[in-house]
Amino acid sequence: MKQRYPAFIKMLMLACISLIATLEAAAQEVKTPFFRGVKTEIIIGKPSKTEGGDFDDQLQVLKPRVKFTNMDNLQNYAGHKASLIVIGESTVDRKVFKVLLRHDFGVELPLRQILDEKAPDVKTQYDTTGAKFGFKYDGWILVVKDAQGQLVLAKSSSPSLEKMPTQLDGLKQDGFYTRQLKAVENPGLYRR
Repeated sequence: MKQRYPAFIKMLMLACISLIATLEAAAQEVKTPFFRGVKTEIIIGKPSKTEGGDFDDQLQVLKPRVKFTNMDNLQNYAGHKASLIVIGESTVDRKVFKVLLRHDFGVELPLRQILDEKAPDVKTQYDTTGAKFGFKYDGWILVVKDAQGQLVLAKSSSPSLEKMPTQLDGLKQDGFYTRQLKAVENPGLYRR
């Protein structure tokens, strides 16, 4: 026996199929920018200070972390690359800073998920009195690029550095720079 569906049931089924297809297409088309869809936290912790070699030398130990939280219900963020850069200010020439750490890592954030990335510890030694030397922790920079290499986020503890987002990615581990992000070849400032 052949079953016959009333016309309204056929229409209801077609409407449901159409709605499902529309929702799937809308989910794929949603393009919430990374900086809006992801909550970003940089945790450095209070730099610990202990005595170094001489009585007035200081040693700072930093334990940096980056925490990304995907706040979007429809958008995945896949294939992104991030760089956390920790900088130290020279105790001899405050116009010069050094990249104490550059930690590059991948970012894969499914819907409503969290990524907690722990970077290697940073140690820096300095003296601000008498025979000045070294670099004291000064802040951090975070750069995130999408899978196509386009900059999607630039954050820093120093707002003036955020105004130069394209230059931030060029900072190298152990490199010396001015506040205008110009490389300093031989600063002659670093004893240890």
